[in-house]
Amino acid sequence: MARNVLITGGNSGIGYEMALALAKQGDRVIIAARSESKSQEAISKIQSAVPSAQVESLSLDLADFANIDQFAKSLLAKMPVIDILILNAGLYTLKLGKLANGYESMMGVMHFGHFRLARHLLDAVKAAAQGRIVVTSSMIHNLGKIDEASFTNPSLHKTGLHAYGQAKLANLLFTRDLARRLKNTNVTVNAFHPGAVATDIYRQVPGFLKPLIRLTMLTPAQGADTAVWLATAPELTDVSGEYFISRKRKAGSKLSRDPELAKHLWQLSEAAM
Repeated sequence: MARNVLITGGNSGIGYEMALALAKQGDRVIIAARSESKSQEAISKIQSAVPSAQVESLSLDLADFANIDQFAKSLLAKMPVIDILILNAGLYTLKLGKLANGYESMMGVMHFGHFRLARHLLDAVKAAAQGRIVVTSSMIHNLGKIDEASFTNPSLHKTGLHAYGQAKLANLLFTRDLARRLKNTNVTVNAFHPGAVATDIYRQVPGFLKPLIRLTMLTPAQGADTAVWLATAPELTDVSGEYFISRKRKAGSKLSRDPELAKHLWQLSEAAM
């Protein structure tokens, strides 16, 4: 039976590979991304590879809370039951900046945007026979710390990499606390590090380095493998609140395993709703 799947950032990089892999399994996939033209290109490619693919797109801007709210309303009218929710969209900016809503760009999109979206969609995931939520984190979370002041004051970060690390730490803390809240339900939530993957997230890297990145990094398909496994593997039915690299369970940083910090971040995130 086809599963209903939503993937944020599903029109490029590892998100595209997730969409392709799940379409090949016969699932109904909705790609949620900001660029509608890029999403249509991705859909065309998937349909060329899988003529029977059930894949479509909805425009989503995780930097805009009002857009997230409207997106969720439109999606739920179309897909009231979500079997697999993959919170994957990401960005890395060399220059630290703010979104229109006041949040630092990376934290605002990758954590606060995804948190808001997930809260809207959680009942639809609970309505599935065995709902799964998969969150794209990163080993760069080891560089992160949760500094509330930096949420709206990017200058408090040493570098863009530290801001990225905070956002990815937040992804992992969100995963842990959501799993705690979903205990004894039919929904699991797990996070993963895709590996060093040559994707569009590195588009701000100087041009002369890009060939080297492509040579030394994983392909997007390799980076997507653990996410697809977390979303579909029968042996993971009762596994929740964990962090994986290359299909292997990892501890993550000490901060990422702090339940009180996870609860505190949840409270701060709810206050932003």
